[in-house]
Amino acid sequence: MNLYEWLKANQFAGFKVDQARLKRANDIRAAQPNVESKPNGDTVVETTMHSYAVRWEITPRGDDAIIRPSCTCPDWADRGRYSNLLCKHLLSTAIHSGDLFAATSLKPISADIVFPTKEEKQSVEQVEDFNECVRREISKAVSSLAENVLAVLKEGYVPFLLGPTGVGKTSAIRQVALATQSLLIEHAGADSFTDSDLVGVEMPSGKRMPGPIGNALTHAREMDEPVLLFLDEFLRYNSRAQESLMRLLLPIPAEITRVMGISHDGAIRATSAPFWGDEWAPAESVSIVLAANPWGNVPDPALVRRTVPIMVGFDNSVAGLFSQKTRAAIDLSWKGTADGSLPLPIEYGELARAQSADDPAILSRYTNRLMALDPAAAKGFETLLGNLGAKS
Repeated sequence: MNLYEWLKANQFAGFKVDQARLKRANDIRAAQPNVESKPNGDTVVETTMHSYAVRWEITPRGDDAIIRPSCTCPDWADRGRYSNLLCKHLLSTAIHSGDLFAATSLKPISADIVFPTKEEKQSVEQVEDFNECVRREISKAVSSLAENVLAVLKEGYVPFLLGPTGVGKTSAIRQVALATQSLLIEHAGADSFTDSDLVGVEMPSGKRMPGPIGNALTHAREMDEPVLLFLDEFLRYNSRAQESLMRLLLPIPAEITRVMGISHDGAIRATSAPFWGDEWAPAESVSIVLAANPWGNVPDPALVRRTVPIMVGFDNSVAGLFSQKTRAAIDLSWKGTADGSLPLPIEYGELARAQSADDPAILSRYTNRLMALDPAAAKGFETLLGNLGAKS
Protein backbone atom coordinates (compact mmCIF):
# COMPACT_ATOMS: atom_id res chain seq x y z
CA MET A 1 0.00 0.00 0.00
CA ASN A 2 1.57 3.29 -1.10
CA LEU A 3 1.08 6.66 0.57
CA TYR A 4 -1.73 7.69 -1.77
CA GLU A 5 -3.68 4.47 -1.14
CA TRP A 6 -3.18 4.90 2.61
CA LEU A 7 -4.49 8.45 2.49
CA LYS A 8 -7.44 7.40 0.35
CA ALA A 9 -8.32 4.64 2.81
CA ASN A 10 -8.48 7.33 5.51
CA GLN A 11 -10.66 9.74 3.50
CA PHE A 12 -7.50 11.64 2.51
CA ALA A 13 -7.03 12.73 6.14
CA GLY A 14 -8.78 16.04 5.59
CA PHE A 15 -6.80 16.93 2.47
CA LYS A 16 -8.59 17.82 -0.78
CA VAL A 17 -7.86 16.03 -4.05
CA ASP A 18 -8.76 17.73 -7.32
CA GLN A 19 -9.37 15.25 -10.15
CA ALA A 20 -7.55 17.38 -12.74
CA ARG A 21 -4.46 17.54 -10.51
CA LEU A 22 -4.73 13.80 -9.85
CA LYS A 23 -4.76 13.11 -13.59
CA ARG A 24 -1.65 15.25 -14.11
CA ALA A 25 0.00 13.57 -11.11
CA ASN A 26 -0.41 10.19 -12.80
CA ASP A 27 1.14 11.56 -15.98
CA ILE A 28 4.29 13.01 -14.42
CA ARG A 29 7.11 11.03 -12.89
CA ALA A 30 10.43 12.23 -11.54
CA ALA A 31 13.04 10.23 -9.69
CA GLN A 32 11.76 7.49 -7.39
CA PRO A 33 10.87 9.21 -4.09
CA ASN A 34 13.28 8.55 -1.26
CA VAL A 35 11.64 6.87 1.77
CA GLU A 36 13.45 7.28 5.08
CA SER A 37 12.48 5.81 8.43
CA LYS A 38 13.99 7.92 11.21
CA PRO A 39 15.00 6.65 14.69
CA ASN A 40 12.18 8.62 16.35
CA GLY A 41 9.60 6.70 14.28
CA ASP A 42 8.96 9.38 11.67
CA THR A 43 8.68 8.41 8.02
CA VAL A 44 9.81 10.91 5.39
CA VAL A 45 8.98 10.59 1.69
CA GLU A 46 10.73 13.20 -0.45
CA THR A 47 11.89 13.90 -3.98
CA THR A 48 12.61 16.71 -6.42
CA MET A 49 10.09 17.23 -9.20
CA HIS A 50 10.13 19.99 -11.84
CA SER A 51 12.86 21.65 -9.72
CA TYR A 52 10.49 21.75 -6.71
CA ALA A 53 11.30 20.12 -3.38
CA VAL A 54 8.44 17.75 -2.46
CA ARG A 55 8.15 16.18 0.99
CA TRP A 56 5.70 14.13 3.05
CA GLU A 57 6.49 13.75 6.77
CA ILE A 58 4.50 11.21 8.82
CA THR A 59 4.81 11.19 12.62
CA PRO A 60 3.10 8.38 14.56
CA ARG A 61 1.10 9.44 17.61
CA GLY A 62 -0.37 6.40 19.27
CA ASP A 63 -2.85 4.91 16.84
CA ASP A 64 -2.93 8.13 14.87
CA ALA A 65 -0.41 10.08 12.85
CA ILE A 66 0.42 13.67 12.04
CA ILE A 67 0.94 14.25 8.32
CA ARG A 68 2.90 17.29 7.12
CA PRO A 69 3.12 17.72 3.33
CA SER A 70 5.25 20.45 1.76
CA CYS A 71 6.13 21.52 -1.76
CA THR A 72 7.91 24.61 -3.01
CA CYS A 73 5.72 24.95 -6.11
CA PRO A 74 3.45 28.05 -6.28
CA ASP A 75 0.28 25.91 -6.39
CA TRP A 76 0.98 24.55 -2.90
CA ALA A 77 3.11 27.32 -1.37
CA ASP A 78 0.85 30.20 -2.38
CA ARG A 79 -2.58 28.57 -2.23
CA GLY A 80 -2.91 24.86 -1.55
CA ARG A 81 -1.47 24.82 1.95
CA TYR A 82 -4.12 27.30 3.10
CA SER A 83 -6.99 25.13 1.83
CA ASN A 84 -5.39 21.64 2.14
CA LEU A 85 -5.70 21.24 -1.65
CA LEU A 86 -2.87 18.90 -2.68
CA CYS A 87 -0.75 19.94 -5.66
CA LYS A 88 0.13 17.52 -8.47
CA HIS A 89 3.69 17.11 -7.17
CA LEU A 90 2.55 15.96 -3.72
CA LEU A 91 0.00 13.63 -5.31
CA SER A 92 2.55 12.16 -7.73
CA THR A 93 5.05 11.57 -4.92
CA ALA A 94 2.37 9.82 -2.85
CA ILE A 95 1.31 7.64 -5.80
CA HIS A 96 4.87 6.58 -6.57
CA SER A 97 6.05 6.15 -2.97
CA GLY A 98 6.10 2.36 -3.28
CA ASP A 99 4.91 -0.17 -0.72
CA LEU A 100 5.40 2.28 2.10
CA PHE A 101 3.88 0.30 4.92
CA ALA A 102 5.82 -2.82 4.12
CA ALA A 103 9.05 -0.82 4.23
CA THR A 104 8.37 0.88 7.55
CA SER A 105 6.88 0.06 10.91
CA LEU A 106 3.98 2.46 10.33
CA LYS A 107 0.72 0.59 9.82
CA PRO A 108 -2.44 1.78 8.07
CA ILE A 109 -4.84 3.23 10.59
CA SER A 110 -8.60 3.49 10.81
CA ALA A 111 -8.70 6.41 13.22
CA ASP A 112 -8.85 10.01 11.99
CA ILE A 113 -5.58 11.69 11.15
CA VAL A 114 -4.43 14.17 13.79
CA PHE A 115 -3.26 17.55 12.52
CA PRO A 116 -1.13 20.11 14.38
CA THR A 117 -3.23 21.97 16.92
CA LYS A 118 -4.16 25.63 16.56
CA GLU A 119 -1.78 26.39 19.39
CA GLU A 120 1.10 24.83 17.44
CA LYS A 121 0.24 26.86 14.36
CA GLN A 122 -0.07 30.05 16.39
CA SER A 123 3.32 29.51 18.00
CA VAL A 124 4.89 29.51 14.54
CA GLU A 125 2.97 32.59 13.46
CA GLN A 126 4.00 34.50 16.58
CA VAL A 127 7.65 34.47 15.54
CA GLU A 128 6.84 35.97 12.15
CA ASP A 129 7.15 39.71 11.88
CA PHE A 130 4.15 41.92 11.25
CA ASN A 131 4.85 42.37 7.56
CA GLU A 132 4.88 38.61 6.98
CA CYS A 133 1.55 38.26 8.80
CA VAL A 134 -0.03 40.90 6.57
CA ARG A 135 1.33 39.27 3.43
CA ARG A 136 0.03 35.90 4.58
CA GLU A 137 -3.51 37.24 5.11
CA ILE A 138 -3.45 38.98 1.74
CA SER A 139 -2.26 35.75 0.13
CA LYS A 140 -5.18 33.90 1.73
CA ALA A 141 -7.65 36.46 0.39
CA VAL A 142 -6.17 36.23 -3.11
CA SER A 143 -6.17 32.42 -2.95
CA SER A 144 -9.82 32.41 -1.91
CA LEU A 145 -10.66 34.56 -4.93
CA ALA A 146 -8.65 32.22 -7.17
CA GLU A 147 -10.68 29.28 -5.82
CA ASN A 148 -13.91 31.07 -6.74
CA VAL A 149 -12.66 31.77 -10.25
CA LEU A 150 -11.56 28.15 -10.72
CA ALA A 151 -14.98 26.90 -9.61
CA VAL A 152 -16.73 29.05 -12.22
CA LEU A 153 -14.30 28.01 -14.97
CA LYS A 154 -14.81 24.32 -14.15
CA GLU A 155 -18.54 24.80 -14.71
CA GLY A 156 -17.76 26.05 -18.20
CA TYR A 157 -18.63 29.71 -17.59
CA VAL A 158 -16.75 33.01 -17.91
CA PRO A 159 -16.01 34.71 -14.55
CA PHE A 160 -16.47 38.50 -14.52
CA LEU A 161 -14.55 40.01 -11.59
CA LEU A 162 -15.97 43.34 -10.44
CA GLY A 163 -13.85 45.28 -7.98
CA PRO A 164 -11.52 48.28 -7.72
CA THR A 165 -7.84 48.22 -8.48
CA GLY A 166 -5.60 46.79 -5.77
CA VAL A 167 -7.95 44.07 -4.54
CA GLY A 168 -5.97 41.12 -5.89
CA LYS A 169 -7.84 40.38 -9.12
CA THR A 170 -4.75 40.06 -11.32
CA SER A 171 -2.82 38.09 -8.67
CA ALA A 172 -5.72 35.65 -8.36
CA ILE A 173 -5.89 35.11 -12.13
CA ARG A 174 -2.16 34.40 -12.23
CA GLN A 175 -2.69 31.75 -9.55
CA VAL A 176 -5.45 30.24 -11.68
CA ALA A 177 -3.08 30.08 -14.67
CA LEU A 178 -0.53 28.27 -12.50
CA ALA A 179 -3.14 25.87 -11.13
CA THR A 180 -4.45 24.99 -14.59
CA GLN A 181 -0.99 25.02 -16.23
CA SER A 182 -2.29 27.42 -18.85
CA LEU A 183 -0.50 30.00 -20.95
CA LEU A 184 -1.64 33.34 -19.50
CA ILE A 185 -2.37 36.15 -21.95
CA GLU A 186 -3.33 39.43 -20.26
CA HIS A 187 -4.69 42.60 -21.79
CA ALA A 188 -6.07 45.76 -20.16
CA GLY A 189 -8.85 47.65 -21.88
CA ALA A 190 -8.66 51.20 -23.24
CA ASP A 191 -11.11 53.19 -25.33
CA SER A 192 -8.57 53.54 -28.15
CA PHE A 193 -8.38 49.81 -28.91
CA THR A 194 -10.31 48.54 -31.93
CA ASP A 195 -11.35 45.00 -32.75
CA SER A 196 -8.41 44.82 -35.18
CA ASP A 197 -5.96 45.86 -32.45
CA LEU A 198 -7.27 43.02 -30.29
CA VAL A 199 -7.60 40.25 -32.89
CA GLY A 200 -4.88 41.16 -35.36
CA VAL A 201 -3.98 42.91 -38.59
CA GLU A 202 -2.61 41.59 -41.88
CA MET A 203 -0.34 44.20 -43.48
CA PRO A 204 -0.39 44.91 -47.24
CA SER A 205 2.91 43.06 -47.45
CA GLY A 206 1.19 39.94 -46.18
CA LYS A 207 2.83 40.04 -42.76
CA ARG A 208 0.35 39.11 -40.04
CA MET A 209 0.54 40.93 -36.70
CA PRO A 210 -1.67 39.17 -34.15
CA GLY A 211 -3.20 40.99 -31.18
CA PRO A 212 -3.82 39.34 -27.79
CA ILE A 213 -6.98 37.58 -29.01
CA GLY A 214 -5.28 36.29 -32.14
CA ASN A 215 -2.31 35.12 -30.06
CA ALA A 216 -4.54 33.27 -27.60
CA LEU A 217 -6.67 31.48 -30.18
CA THR A 218 -3.76 30.63 -32.48
CA HIS A 219 -1.68 29.18 -29.64
CA ALA A 220 -4.57 27.07 -28.32
CA ARG A 221 -5.41 25.75 -31.79
CA GLU A 222 -1.93 25.12 -33.20
CA MET A 223 -0.06 24.12 -30.03
CA ASP A 224 -2.96 22.16 -28.48
CA GLU A 225 -2.18 23.75 -25.11
CA PRO A 226 -4.56 25.41 -22.64
CA VAL A 227 -4.73 29.20 -22.68
CA LEU A 228 -6.16 31.55 -20.06
CA LEU A 229 -7.19 34.87 -21.62
CA PHE A 230 -7.53 37.61 -19.01
CA LEU A 231 -9.20 40.81 -20.23
CA ASP A 232 -8.81 43.40 -17.49
CA GLU A 233 -10.63 46.76 -17.36
CA PHE A 234 -13.12 45.25 -19.81
CA LEU A 235 -15.58 48.15 -19.55
CA ARG A 236 -12.91 50.58 -20.79
CA TYR A 237 -12.99 48.97 -24.25
CA ASN A 238 -15.16 50.93 -26.68
CA SER A 239 -18.54 49.50 -27.66
CA ARG A 240 -17.29 48.11 -31.00
CA ALA A 241 -14.42 46.27 -29.32
CA GLN A 242 -16.73 44.94 -26.58
CA GLU A 243 -19.16 43.58 -29.17
CA SER A 244 -16.30 41.81 -30.94
CA LEU A 245 -15.06 40.32 -27.66
CA MET A 246 -18.50 39.23 -26.48
CA ARG A 247 -18.71 36.86 -29.41
CA LEU A 248 -15.85 34.93 -27.81
CA LEU A 249 -17.70 34.39 -24.55
CA LEU A 250 -20.26 31.89 -25.84
CA PRO A 251 -18.81 28.67 -27.34
CA ILE A 252 -20.16 27.73 -30.76
CA PRO A 253 -21.62 24.16 -30.78
CA ALA A 254 -20.01 21.44 -32.89
CA GLU A 255 -22.92 21.18 -35.33
CA ILE A 256 -22.55 24.89 -36.14
CA THR A 257 -18.78 24.64 -36.67
CA ARG A 258 -19.41 22.22 -39.53
CA VAL A 259 -21.74 24.74 -41.17
CA MET A 260 -19.01 27.34 -40.77
CA GLY A 261 -16.62 25.08 -42.65
CA ILE A 262 -14.35 24.51 -39.64
CA SER A 263 -12.95 21.01 -39.29
CA HIS A 264 -13.29 20.35 -35.57
CA ASP A 265 -15.36 17.76 -33.72
CA GLY A 266 -16.17 19.84 -30.64
CA ALA A 267 -17.31 23.33 -29.68
CA ILE A 268 -15.13 26.31 -30.56
CA ARG A 269 -14.58 29.92 -29.57
CA ALA A 270 -14.42 32.24 -32.59
CA THR A 271 -14.21 35.88 -33.57
CA SER A 272 -13.06 37.99 -36.50
CA ALA A 273 -11.63 41.37 -37.44
CA PRO A 274 -11.77 43.34 -40.72
CA PHE A 275 -8.01 43.26 -41.38
CA TRP A 276 -7.43 39.75 -40.07
CA GLY A 277 -10.37 37.56 -40.95
CA ASP A 278 -11.85 34.72 -38.90
CA GLU A 279 -10.01 33.23 -35.94
CA TRP A 280 -10.97 30.25 -33.75
CA ALA A 281 -9.78 27.64 -31.26
CA PRO A 282 -11.27 24.60 -29.47
CA ALA A 283 -13.49 25.88 -26.67
CA GLU A 284 -12.04 23.44 -24.15
CA SER A 285 -8.55 24.90 -24.73
CA VAL A 286 -9.44 28.55 -24.10
CA SER A 287 -10.60 29.83 -20.70
CA ILE A 288 -11.63 33.47 -20.43
CA VAL A 289 -11.79 35.74 -17.38
CA LEU A 290 -12.98 39.35 -17.44
CA ALA A 291 -12.43 42.06 -14.83
CA ALA A 292 -13.56 45.65 -14.41
CA ASN A 293 -14.10 48.45 -11.94
CA PRO A 294 -17.81 48.29 -11.01
CA TRP A 295 -18.00 52.04 -10.45
CA GLY A 296 -17.04 53.02 -13.98
CA ASN A 297 -19.13 52.36 -17.09
CA VAL A 298 -22.31 50.32 -16.66
CA PRO A 299 -21.99 46.77 -18.05
CA ASP A 300 -24.09 45.83 -21.07
CA PRO A 301 -26.89 43.42 -20.01
CA ALA A 302 -25.78 41.12 -22.83
CA LEU A 303 -22.34 40.96 -21.23
CA VAL A 304 -23.77 40.10 -17.81
CA ARG A 305 -25.92 37.32 -19.34
CA ARG A 306 -22.82 35.73 -20.86
CA THR A 307 -20.75 35.77 -17.67
CA VAL A 308 -20.87 34.93 -13.96
CA PRO A 309 -20.18 38.17 -12.03
CA ILE A 310 -17.96 37.86 -8.93
CA MET A 311 -17.95 40.90 -6.65
CA VAL A 312 -14.44 41.40 -5.26
CA GLY A 313 -14.08 43.43 -2.08
CA PHE A 314 -11.63 43.99 0.72
CA ASP A 315 -11.04 41.04 3.07
CA ASN A 316 -11.64 42.26 6.63
CA SER A 317 -9.18 39.74 8.06
CA VAL A 318 -6.39 41.88 6.58
CA ALA A 319 -7.66 45.09 8.19
CA GLY A 320 -8.02 43.24 11.50
CA LEU A 321 -4.23 43.09 11.82
CA PHE A 322 -3.91 46.88 12.02
CA SER A 323 -4.47 49.46 14.73
CA GLN A 324 -7.87 51.11 15.24
CA LYS A 325 -6.84 54.28 13.38
CA THR A 326 -5.43 52.43 10.39
CA ARG A 327 -8.45 50.10 10.25
CA ALA A 328 -10.72 53.14 10.20
CA ALA A 329 -8.69 54.65 7.35
CA ILE A 330 -8.85 51.42 5.35
CA ASP A 331 -12.61 51.19 5.85
CA LEU A 332 -13.14 54.84 4.87
CA SER A 333 -11.03 54.46 1.74
CA TRP A 334 -12.98 51.46 0.49
CA LYS A 335 -16.40 52.93 1.29
CA GLY A 336 -15.39 56.20 -0.35
CA THR A 337 -14.24 54.40 -3.49
CA ALA A 338 -17.53 52.50 -3.62
CA ASP A 339 -19.69 55.63 -3.34
CA GLY A 340 -17.51 57.64 -5.73
CA SER A 341 -16.23 60.20 -3.23
CA LEU A 342 -12.66 58.87 -3.41
CA PRO A 343 -10.72 57.94 -6.54
CA LEU A 344 -8.97 54.86 -5.08
CA PRO A 345 -8.79 52.75 -1.90
CA ILE A 346 -5.87 51.75 0.30
CA GLU A 347 -4.79 48.75 -1.74
CA TYR A 348 -3.45 45.35 -0.70
CA GLY A 349 -0.15 46.27 -2.32
CA GLU A 350 0.21 49.25 0.01
CA LEU A 351 -0.73 47.26 3.12
CA ALA A 352 1.80 44.57 2.16
CA ARG A 353 4.53 47.16 2.78
CA ALA A 354 3.45 47.90 6.36
CA GLN A 355 6.10 47.41 9.02
CA SER A 356 3.80 47.72 12.05
CA ALA A 357 0.12 47.77 13.00
CA ASP A 358 0.22 51.58 13.08
CA ASP A 359 2.76 52.32 10.35
CA PRO A 360 2.29 56.06 9.59
CA ALA A 361 3.78 55.66 6.11
CA ILE A 362 0.59 53.91 4.93
CA LEU A 363 -1.66 56.93 5.50
CA SER A 364 1.04 59.35 4.34
CA ARG A 365 1.50 57.64 0.96
CA TYR A 366 -2.25 57.21 0.51
CA THR A 367 -2.97 60.88 1.27
CA ASN A 368 -0.26 61.97 -1.20
CA ARG A 369 -1.91 59.87 -3.92
CA LEU A 370 -5.29 61.43 -3.14
CA MET A 371 -3.76 64.91 -3.30
CA ALA A 372 -2.31 64.16 -6.73
CA LEU A 373 -5.67 62.90 -8.03
CA ASP A 374 -8.23 65.00 -6.14
CA PRO A 375 -7.09 67.52 -3.49
CA ALA A 376 -10.66 68.10 -2.29
CA ALA A 377 -11.15 64.38 -1.76
CA ALA A 378 -7.87 64.18 0.17
CA LYS A 379 -8.94 66.98 2.52
CA GLY A 380 -12.35 65.40 2.97
CA PHE A 381 -10.75 62.06 3.81
CA GLU A 382 -8.48 63.64 6.43
CA THR A 383 -11.45 65.47 7.98
CA LEU A 384 -13.57 62.33 8.21
CA LEU A 385 -10.69 60.33 9.66
CA GLY A 386 -10.06 63.08 12.21
CA ASN A 387 -13.72 63.11 13.22
CA LEU A 388 -13.63 59.37 13.78
CA GLY A 389 -10.54 59.77 15.95
CA ALA A 390 -12.23 62.46 18.02
CA LYS A 391 -15.28 60.25 18.60
CA SER A 392 -13.16 57.32 19.73
